[in-house]
Amino acid sequence: MAARPELELHGLVVLREGSPVLEQYWAPYVAEDRALVYSASKTFTASAIALAVGEGLLALDDRVVDLLPEAWATVAEQAASVAQLTVHHVLSMSTGHDADTLLEFESAPPQDWARIFLSTPPQAAVGSRHVYNNGASWLLGELIRKRTGEDLLDYLRPRLLAPLGIDATWDRDALGRCLGWSGIHVRIRDLAAMGELYRCDGVWQGRRLLPEGWVARATKPQIATNEPNPEWLFGYGYQLWLGREGYRLDGAFGQFSLVLPERGLVVAITSAQSCTQLLLDLVWNVLLPELETDAMTAPEEGAQRPSRRAVGTQLPLPADTGPGQDWSASGTVQLDATLVASPDEQANLPGLFDAHARRDSDGFRIGFTTNGHAVELTAGSGIWVRQHAHIGDVVIPVAAAAGCGADGALDVRLVFTDSPHTLYLRIGGDTAGMAWGTTPLQGGDLARLVAR
Repeated sequence: MAARPELELHGLVVLREGSPVLEQYWAPYVAEDRALVYSASKTFTASAIALAVGEGLLALDDRVVDLLPEAWATVAEQAASVAQLTVHHVLSMSTGHDADTLLEFESAPPQDWARIFLSTPPQAAVGSRHVYNNGASWLLGELIRKRTGEDLLDYLRPRLLAPLGIDATWDRDALGRCLGWSGIHVRIRDLAAMGELYRCDGVWQGRRLLPEGWVARATKPQIATNEPNPEWLFGYGYQLWLGREGYRLDGAFGQFSLVLPERGLVVAITSAQSCTQLLLDLVWNVLLPELETDAMTAPEEGAQRPSRRAVGTQLPLPADTGPGQDWSASGTVQLDATLVASPDEQANLPGLFDAHARRDSDGFRIGFTTNGHAVELTAGSGIWVRQHAHIGDVVIPVAAAAGCGADGALDVRLVFTDSPHTLYLRIGGDTAGMAWGTTPLQGGDLARLVAR
C-alpha cells in the first residue's frame, strides 16, 4: 500500500476456512484496539433481529406499526402508507423513502424518533426501491428494545457476542440507547469473526447461533441498488452489501468484513480514507491473487501453515528536521485545510484553544484546551507514543507523534485509536491550525472518540 499514499490502513486480518493466514497492523494501531466500525454495526443490529425471529418475538412479514403501536397511535393520517412497511422492508432498506430518514431525527428529541419515522411517508411504493437509510437501521434497534425489553448490546451479548469472544461497546443516544445504524466498537478480529459466522451459515465451532436459513436470506440481493461507485451496485441484503463476489459488512472510511464463500475466505479491514472503491479494487487485484498464490504453495503434509504477520508497518510520521524548541499560539485553533490531502471533506472540527508545545529529551510535550479542560500529551519524534488523554472524567486512548519542519513550525498528529480518525495540528509563529484526516461523523467532540 506504500505506493498508494491516499490509502490509510490500520489493520488487516484474513481467514481461510476459519484459520488466520494473514494478520497485520499499522502502528500506532494494535490488535486489541476496539475502533468504531461505523455502519458495519448494521450487520450486528440485523443479527439481533435474526435472533428475535428465531425466538418467535417477531417475523419478517410483521408490520412495523403493529410492533410499535404506541408510536403509530400518534401518527398523522397522511402517513398511512407507512402501515405497509414490514420488518423485511426495514432490513433491506426498501422502505420507499427518497432520503435517509435519520435526517428527520436530527432536530428532534430521541424519545420522538420512532414517531417521526412512522410519520415520514414513503415517496415511492414500499418495496419498490433502495435508499440508504440509517433511520431504518435505528428502527431495527427500537424493535429489539420493544419486543425483548433489552437494548441491542444486552440482547446480543449472551446470544452472539460472548460465544464469538467479542467484547464490544456501542455508542448511545441521549437516552442511553445503542444507535443501531452505527456506533459499535470491536477489534478487527471480531469483524473477521462476524464474517466467519456468516460464512458458516450462522454456526460457530459447531454451535448454531443464528437461525437456520437466516444467512441464506440475509446475504442474497433483496433490492437493487443505485449508488455512484461500482462496488455498491450489486444489491443490498439484510443490512449487508452484496459484492462482485460474496457480500460484506461495510462501514464508513473503509471498515470491512468481506465474506467470499466460494474461496473460503474472510477479509477484515480497518482503515481511514474516502476512496474506498480503490481499496476494494486493490483487494481483488492485489491481495486475493497473492493469497491464491500462497494457497497453491501448500505446506508439508500434516504441517499447519503459519499466520503471516508483517512487521515494521506504521502510519506516516511527521518529519523532525528543524531546530525548534518551544511553540505557543493563544486563542482558537483554526481550520488549516493544507494539512491534509482532502480539504473539501473538513467538518466537525473540535473546539481547541491555546495550543502549545515544547521539546524535551523524550520528544515533545503538547498541550491545548478543549471542552474547558486542559489536555497534556507526549508526542514522539520518529515514533508513536500511545497514552490516554483526560478530558474531564473521560479517558480517551490516543497516540501522538510530532516533528519540527525546516520552517520552524511543529506538526503534530493525534490518532484516536478507538476510532479511525487522526487530527492534524500545526503550531507555528503565534498561530495554530488543525484538520481531520477523515471527519468523525458523530461530531467533533474529542470526548466522543472512545469505546465506552
